[in-house]
Amino acid sequence: MHEAAARGFGRGADDYERARPGYPADVIELLARVMPIRPRSRVCDLAAGTGKLTRLLLGTGADIVAIEPVPAMRRKLNVICPDVKVIDGTAEAIPLEDESIDVLTVGQAFHWFANAEAVGEIARVLRPAGGLALLWNLNDESVPWVRDVERIVFEHGGNDRPYTAGDPEPVIAASGRFTPMTLDTFTNHVAITKDLVVTRVASTSFISALPDAEREACLTAVRQCLESHPGTAGVDRFDYPYLTAVYWCHRR
Repeated sequence: MHEAAARGFGRGADDYERARPGYPADVIELLARVMPIRPRSRVCDLAAGTGKLTRLLLGTGADIVAIEPVPAMRRKLNVICPDVKVIDGTAEAIPLEDESIDVLTVGQAFHWFANAEAVGEIARVLRPAGGLALLWNLNDESVPWVRDVERIVFEHGGNDRPYTAGDPEPVIAASGRFTPMTLDTFTNHVAITKDLVVTRVASTSFISALPDAEREACLTAVRQCLESHPGTAGVDRFDYPYLTAVYWCHRR
């Protein structure tokens, strides 16, 4: 597991749960239809975090198993989704039997393990024709204040992979184990406050893992940006504009 993910998400689990967005209902409807996910389907939510996606998958009636390597995240997930089996594990060594899963999902995390070893493990645990879905909530940088906040984060090193999402298709295609990927996108606007935007930035693995002084400098710069920006100054509550990207395919 990447050191920054272990350190940052361990420190920032509370911030992650409080400020990170969930996923639109249309996303779950898509997954239920194309994977497909039915009542009693066996679904693995890999790198489940605090269960932002896990809790929505429960509504499908599927049998959910969540895998998460960070102890602080697992503790949150156990509280929020007490009926879900939560297992300590990583993508490179998934603690499940061969061909035991109908659908595997990864929300906001595949960029941490976009490698041949993890893709091979995903193919191993999926049944033939089993579905794979990779999801990200992406900042809509066409909105000026979002773009300016992202610039501040990037100035503190947040533009380095593997901290940021990339195109998952090449590493999936290179395995030869999956059908070509389809990409669907959804608008996901979430009501938020300035404090929650700052908390959202604080929950970013790289920012959370910074030494205290550097972390506070970044968060102070974000707050000053929000308090002075024409799009957010003098406004108590506003929308955080996300674009939800869903890449999906099936095991050959």
